[in-house]
Amino acid sequence: MEQTTPKTGLMSETWFLLADERRASLVVSSTYGPCYEIEDWRAADLSEVALRLSSLQSHFDRLVVAAPPAVLERLRRAYSEAVRCKIGAEHPRYLTHLSQRELREELSLL
Repeated sequence: MEQTTPKTGLMSETWFLLADERRASLVVSSTYGPCYEIEDWRAADLSEVALRLSSLQSHFDRLVVAAPPAVLERLRRAYSEAVRCKIGAEHPRYLTHLSQRELREELSLL
C-alpha cells in the first residue's frame, strides 16, 4: 500500500473515494488547484479503506464515492458512523482505470 501524508485544506475541497475490486484511491479536488491523490491502496481490503477513512474523517467535510455496485455495498457496511454522515454522493461507476486527465473530467461531473 502506497501512502502519502494527508493534506488538510479548506472547506472548498471535496474528497473522492474511487474503488473497485482490486484498488482504491482517495483523491482531493480543490477549487484552488488540480486534483491530487493522497492515498492509494493496491489489492484493496475494503475494511482497511473504511478504517483509514475513519482516521481521516476530521480532515474532510464531504466525501463522494465512485465504485461498482457490489463494492459500494461492501463499503457501506464497513463505514463508521462519522464517515457515513459525510458521504455527499455515491456513484455506481468504475473510475480507477482512468488517466489523470480523464479523471479530472469525470470528477468535475460528480
